Amino acid sequence: MPNSIFKKKNDPSLFKIIVILIAISAAAYGVFRASRWFTEDFVAGTVEAEASVNLDEARELLDRGETAEAKQLLTPIVNRANDPDVAVPALILMAKASSLEGDSSEALELLGRAATEYPASAQRVVAMLDYALALEDAERFEEAHATYEQIRDNAPPAFRAAAYAGLGRQAKRDGNEQEALTLFRAALADAEWNSVTYTEALEALGPVNVRQLFATEKLPGSKYYEVKSGDSLTAIGVALNTTQGLLMRANGMDSPNRLRVGQRLKYTPKDFHIVIDIEARRLYLCDQDGPFRLYQTGLGKPGHETVPGEYKIGSKQKDPVWYPPDGGKIEAGDPRNQLGTRWMPLVPMREDLPSDLGIHGAVDPSTISTYSSNGCARLAMEEVEELYDLVVRSTLVRIVESATSEDVM
Repeated sequence: MPNSIFKKKNDPSLFKIIVILIAISAAAYGVFRASRWFTEDFVAGTVEAEASVNLDEARELLDRGETAEAKQLLTPIVNRANDPDVAVPALILMAKASSLEGDSSEALELLGRAATEYPASAQRVVAMLDYALALEDAERFEEAHATYEQIRDNAPPAFRAAAYAGLGRQAKRDGNEQEALTLFRAALADAEWNSVTYTEALEALGPVNVRQLFATEKLPGSKYYEVKSGDSLTAIGVALNTTQGLLMRANGMDSPNRLRVGQRLKYTPKDFHIVIDIEARRLYLCDQDGPFRLYQTGLGKPGHETVPGEYKIGSKQKDPVWYPPDGGKIEAGDPRNQLGTRWMPLVPMREDLPSDLGIHGAVDPSTISTYSSNGCARLAMEEVEELYDLVVRSTLVRIVESATSEDVM
C-alpha cells in the first residue's frame, strides 16, 4: 500500500514538537526574567534613586511624630532596596517609627535585620549600637552584652565609647562597681566632648568617684594619717589639703572633736579645681586626671548674668545667714534664705570681676539648670553639701561662656 495511507504528509515530527516546546519555554523564561528584572532590579533601582530624598522626608516626618506617613515612605525602601547603604538607614528609621508607636518588638526585629543582614553597610555600626540598646531595653542582657563587645572590639572611638558605656551599665546592674568604674572611664576617654555618651559616662562615673572617696574602706589611691598629740581635724585637713567634712565621712566620724592619739585617718589626696559652663549650666569638678564629677547648676538671670573669669573659693560657711541685695538679714533655716545650707564665696582674681558671687544650695530645686539667680551658681541641696565636703578653701574656680575639653583637664 502507498505510504500516504498510514502517514499524512504535513504531520509534525517529534523533532518539531521538541523545538516548539523549547521555544515556548524560552519565551516563558524570558518573560520571567523580564518580570524579575522589573520587580527586583528596575523597581529597586528606582527606589534607591529616590531613597535620599525619601529618607530625609521620613526623618522630618518622624521629628514631627507623623509615624504612619514616615512608614509609607520607608516601606518600599525596606522591601526593595538592595544597596546596603540605603537599606540600613531605612530599617533604622522604620524601627524608630515602630518604637514611637509603642511597638518595641517590631523595632527590635527591624534593628536586628539592619545589624546582621548588611555587613557591608557603612552604617552597620550605627545599627548595631541601636540594636544593642534595644536589646538592653528588652532586658535581653546577654545578647546586648555580646553586641556591645563586638562594637568595642571593632568600631571607631565614638562608637566604642558608647559600647563601653553599655558594658558599664551591665557591670553596674551586676553590682560590680569597680568594673563599672573602669568601663565608664574608658567610655569617657573615647567619647566626643559633650556628646550624649560623654555626659552619660561622666554622670555615671561622678557619684561612684565620690562614693569611693567618702568610703571608709581602703581603695586605690587611699592613704592614712596617724593622729598626733595636739592635732585637730581642721589642722590635719589643712596639712593634707583636704576638708574636715571629707575626713569625717571617710572615717565614719560623727564629731570633729573625737580624735585620739594614734588613730589612723583614711584620706585620698586630690587637687580639685572647678569649671562652670554658663551655656550648658554645668559645674565640673575636676582633679589631676580630668572631670571627676558633673553637677547641673542654676546661674544668673538676665540683668544679673554670671560673670566669666577666674575666682577662688573663700571662707566656706555651713548654714549661712543671707543678706538680700535689697537689705535686711535672713537667718539660716528660714525658708526665705536663698543660700540653703551651704555657702562657698567666690573671691575674684581680677579687680574688674564681681565680689558677691558664690556657690550655694537651691531652696527651689526647679531653678536648677535655669538662669534665675542673681549671678551665683545654685546646686541641689544634697549636691552642694557634697561639694562643700570635697573642695578646700582657695580651690580655683573658672567660669567660662562655653567649656571645652581642654578647660576640664
